[in-house]
Amino acid sequence: MLPAALRCALLTPWLLALSAAAEPASCVAPLRPAAAGPVPAASSPARLAALPVVRFAGVEYVSLREAAALLGMKTSWAEKERRLTLLDQAGKAEFEADSREISLHGLRLFLGKAVLLRNGALYVSRIDFERALATRLQPAVLGAPPSRPRVIVLDPGHGGNDNGMENKRLGLKEKVLTLDVAQRLKKLLEVRGYRVVLTRNDDRQLGPDKPTDFKKRAEIANRAGADLFVSIHFNSLYPDTKTSGTETYTFTREFQRSDRAASPLEPDDTEREPAPVNRFDPWSALLQQLVHREVIGSLKTLDRGQKTMHSAVLRELDCPAVLVESVFVSNDGEANRVATAGYRQQIAEAIAAGIQAYADTLAALQPKPPAAPAVSPPSSQP
Repeated sequence: MLPAALRCALLTPWLLALSAAAEPASCVAPLRPAAAGPVPAASSPARLAALPVVRFAGVEYVSLREAAALLGMKTSWAEKERRLTLLDQAGKAEFEADSREISLHGLRLFLGKAVLLRNGALYVSRIDFERALATRLQPAVLGAPPSRPRVIVLDPGHGGNDNGMENKRLGLKEKVLTLDVAQRLKKLLEVRGYRVVLTRNDDRQLGPDKPTDFKKRAEIANRAGADLFVSIHFNSLYPDTKTSGTETYTFTREFQRSDRAASPLEPDDTEREPAPVNRFDPWSALLQQLVHREVIGSLKTLDRGQKTMHSAVLRELDCPAVLVESVFVSNDGEANRVATAGYRQQIAEAIAAGIQAYADTLAALQPKPPAAPAVSPPSSQP
């Protein structure tokens, strides 16, 4: 678990001012990655750029019906002018007016902006659609994907003087649990042919203070040429010992509040300049979806949602990244399970399955090589 100041509980959605009038509809160029460094192929291609954009209260939105048509999905009102479902053979996404929370393929996902109802239609913010939804619903619309990952960096959270979260009654320290899961996961991934790098292999902190420690973790990943990054943590809300379940995080999308600041009662933590890792938002979202699915499915934990945070350990990365909070060590039931080697192995296997699903998805999206030209047999005539 990250320090208390960075923790995200389930928060009240940030509702938009519904009284604001819509600005005239216009096609607006989609959000582009920062120019510095290699720009991944996930920058919005022509299909996404063609989606009409409207502004409400200064924020760019797209119609869910038009987005569904772009993705080849059907729409159905679950509740007229309130709850809309998008469906295809792969699954469904359920949206509700005035809510940031949606259900996507049966999993909870928190958007950066609440779904907006205008003139009998539902809208989602353009950033949410391009960077969080399209890749989860139909990643092929993003154009050519990154290559299949070969180098994976695993980040066991905390270490050294930083114990992370603790369950003193059971003698559990987060730093010990994260390293154990990371080492198990490393073995599983190496068997599958990946090169795996750990940010720490023993009980140490990587810098004299937390900012330096976070920075060094990202530096290790970038030097290794990481194709993806998974930071492993365990959650806690002590003295609350009842809360349980699984949360996963990506870095907060550009121009949006993090989940911690989603409530209007919280200070606005929107960042106006993109972080390096924001260039990979769509692919981080896909990685998050698949890892979240496998962890929830394997552990049978409560789904506390896919969220975002301005994580210092993710900020400077040059690859897609996800932070996983598998269970709560402050909950004695989950802590008793994670105290066993078998359960930690199960966590490692679930994360490995999510990573493999991500790699398989990217492989399926790669352009097919052109067919070799047919060769005519040599003539038998003299």
